[in-house]
This record gives sequence, structure tokens and C-alpha cells, in this order.
Amino acid sequence: MKKYFSIYWLATGMLLIGLMNACEKKPVNQFYPSRLFTPTSISIIAYDTLVNISWPASLYTSTMHVTYTVQIGRDSTFQSGADFTLVADTNYLVVSDDTLADRVKYFVRVRANATGGADSSYWVYSTSSFTLTGVQIFGTLLNSDILDNAVRLNWTPTPGVNLIVLTAANGDTMHVQVSSTDNANGMIIVSGLQPGTTYTAQIFAGTKSKGQITFTTKPALTGNIIDLRGITGRPTVLFDTLPQIPSGSIVLLARGQTYTIPSTYTFDRTVTIMSGMGFSTPAVLLLSSNFDATGKIDSIRFSDLVIATNGAQYLMNVGNTATIGTVSLVNCTTQGVFTNSLIRLKTANDTIRKLYVNNCIFDSIGIQNKYAVFYASASSSAMIDNIEIHNSTFYNIYYFIREDNVHPTSCVVDHCTFNAFINQGGYFINYTYFPANFVLSNNIFGSTLDPTNANWIKSTPNLTVTNCFYTTDCVFSANSIYGATAYSGSSTTLFRSPSTGDFTLMDATFAASYKAGDPRWLP
Repeated sequence: MKKYFSIYWLATGMLLIGLMNACEKKPVNQFYPSRLFTPTSISIIAYDTLVNISWPASLYTSTMHVTYTVQIGRDSTFQSGADFTLVADTNYLVVSDDTLADRVKYFVRVRANATGGADSSYWVYSTSSFTLTGVQIFGTLLNSDILDNAVRLNWTPTPGVNLIVLTAANGDTMHVQVSSTDNANGMIIVSGLQPGTTYTAQIFAGTKSKGQITFTTKPALTGNIIDLRGITGRPTVLFDTLPQIPSGSIVLLARGQTYTIPSTYTFDRTVTIMSGMGFSTPAVLLLSSNFDATGKIDSIRFSDLVIATNGAQYLMNVGNTATIGTVSLVNCTTQGVFTNSLIRLKTANDTIRKLYVNNCIFDSIGIQNKYAVFYASASSSAMIDNIEIHNSTFYNIYYFIREDNVHPTSCVVDHCTFNAFINQGGYFINYTYFPANFVLSNNIFGSTLDPTNANWIKSTPNLTVTNCFYTTDCVFSANSIYGATAYSGSSTTLFRSPSTGDFTLMDATFAASYKAGDPRWLP
């Protein structure tokens, strides 16, 4: 019995020992590759001044301390080498424009570095490039900021700004030092530029770029130049000179001087009337009576002028039979109250082939006598065939455009601001037969003068409306506005001071997102 008991306990003990050995964990061999696996992809998110570069960790490296080499270069193949080589101990990297240059196209490649006996991985290349847009403190350049040999640059005053570098298309550079006073004013005039040349201006605080802007200087004036700038004390000199000059002449007026039109002058030849180039106040045309036209004329151009009334009801009121190729108004403003139209055709078969308006501010037109700013009447046969209006502001107006019973070709109104417009049953635009090409784009419509008796566009035209907006006080009693997007506030909310003609956009988010309206009012 004792023998049996001893054998029993001996067997039991051996069994327990065996079970314990069976349950004991045996070490698992860790996989260590001879070469690290290549990261599978690269993700790039670029902002204005920094870029976030990330990639999936190499396979089988969770227990290894792996670092990665990140190369950034301008060549997608990196055959010409890398501009920057960085090492990261994570699978992402944030790089700012303290390291990278702004406005340069970069590519990225990444590899896992050798460790623990494993060789470095192969490179993985980005499938797309990135560019840091950089800080932009330069303001918008208006047409009036650019001359043939100079430019007026403006920017948001910024600490440390001390240099502007201008680079011409041929690579020539000009370095302009910015004083502390210039920086405080946020403005400098750069002279000595070449006519008709494209320049890129870059502004620096030390070595740090703070913005870049590109512009093209105006071409030098050529042709038959009639220069009246040296004649002073004769306000009628323009009126006296116009009948004597050959067709195609360019008449230069002195900036800051006033030139009177004491009675109606009738154009019968091609002419350009303009202020000489400069940054001071434009010349003033003071009209006691309007201009007329007769016969066939290639073009009549008004440029860089203040068009003021001293009793005139129109700028042009064409009462003779006339066919004009182009009437253009560029960089012009009005002064005073024009009780009728700015331009009116009133005689049968009068024609303007093209009316071109750019960078103008026109106000106080047509309200008293219920006239349109641009009006072709004449018993339904006068016509402005093509109308093209850009980057301009119109306020305190009765009608905008009216043409009766004719078939014009086109009307394009782009990047314009309207406010305090349409009353007494007037229409914004009134065509009997609408142009085949009829486009309103990037415009802002502010308050209507008479919400109870104002009309949008007569009937239902084949009209294209894109990126246009209207304020809560832009209200039409009939022919309601359509195609435009409602803005959540009134004109007094959106504009800085509409009652005084300041339509600077006060909603910075709206301005940045949509860039609509006359560009001069962008903050």
C-alpha cells in the first residue's frame, strides 16, 4: 500500500511539472527586415506660410526607433538635388517659410533611415507639388496707380519693412529702400520704370518676403500729341483748340487745372482728351453745355478726367446724325448734378458701335428728369450696339441703361458697385430687345432709392448673372432681382459710408470670399 501511494504522488508531481512547462511562454522571434520598407505615400497640406508633410510609418517598425529623411526640392525627380534635407523622428513634419521660400513650387520625397542592421528604405516621391502663397501686405493697384514710367505702390504698414525689389520681365532689377516714414504711410512712388513693361514687385522686412504684386506700366504716348499742359490762365484753351486739331489727336491737359466748355462743342473727328500722366488730381472739364457729335467718327475718348457740370445736363447729347466707332470713359469721375443722361443719343439712326467704361465713379445722374445714365432714344432707332463696363461705381442714378426698340449685340457689366439707384418707376436696365450676349458678373447692388417704385430689368431677358450680390435694402417693387445672391445686411452695414460715396467693404470675410464689386473698394 505504501508503495502504491508513493508511486501515485510521484506521478502526480511529474504531471504538474509537465503542465507547468507546457504553459510557460516561449519567446517569439521578431521580424527584422534587411531593408526598411518604403513609406507608401506622402500627404501634403500647404497654407500661406507653412506646409504639413506626413506619411504612413514603414511596416514592421512599431518597436524600432526609426527616423525619416525628408527632402524638399524644386525638381520632381531630384536629379538636381534637394533644396532642403530634414530628419524627423515622427511620421510628419511641419515646415514654415522661415525655411522655405514663398511662391516657389516644391516637391517632396521621404525615406526611412537605416537602423538596427536594416538598410534605409527606397524613396517615396510626392505625386504633386506645393507652394506657400506667403504673406501679402500689398494692396490692390488701380489703373490710376500706374503710369508709363512710374508706379504708386501701397501696403499695410508692417514692422520691419525696409525694401522693395522690382524685377522686369527681362530680369533687370531695381532695389528701392523703404524708410520708416514710407512704411508708416504704407505708400511709395517708384519712378524710372520703362513704358509698356511688366514688373513684379516684392516687399521685404529684412530678408523676409511680405508680399508680391505684378503690374504692367502703360505704353508711352505716341501719335499726334497736342500738349496744353504748359498753357495757364486760359480756361477755354481746350474749347478753342479742339476745332483746329487733326483727326486722331491726343490732347493732354494739365493735372489740377480746370478747362471750361462754355457752349456746345460738336465732335466731327477722332480725338482723345486726357490728363497728362501723374499722381495729382486730374484735370477738370467744366461743362456749361454738353458735347455733341456729327458724321462718321472712329473714336472719342475721355481719360483720367473730372467731368463737372456748370449747368450742362449731359456730357454728350448727340443731336446730329452720327456714327461713332467707340466712345470710351476711363478713370473718370463726375462732379455736380447731371439732371439728364451722361451720354444720350437722340437723333434717328445715331449709333455708337461700342461704349467702353472702366475704372470710373459716376453719381447724381438723371434723377430729376428721369433719364438713364446711358440712353439711346430717338424714336426707337438710335442704338448703342455694344456696352462694356468694368471696375466702376454708380450711385444716385435714376436709370442705368435704356435702349428702345433696337436690337443691340452685347452688354457686359463686370465688377461694378451700385447704390442709391432707381426710383419713380425706373428700371435698372430697360431693353426692348435684349442683347444676344447679356452678362452681369461680380457686381454688388446696394440700396434702391424708392423700394416701392423701382424695377430690376424689364421683362425676362436671356441674362447670365454670376457672383453678384444685393443688400437687404436693395428692394424692387416689380421685376424683382434674380440670379444674384442675397447679402445678410444692408448697404450701410456692407459699405463704410455710402451717403458720402465711400463704398469700402466693411465685411472682410465677404470681401475675401467673393471679391465682387468695384475693386477699388476692397479692404
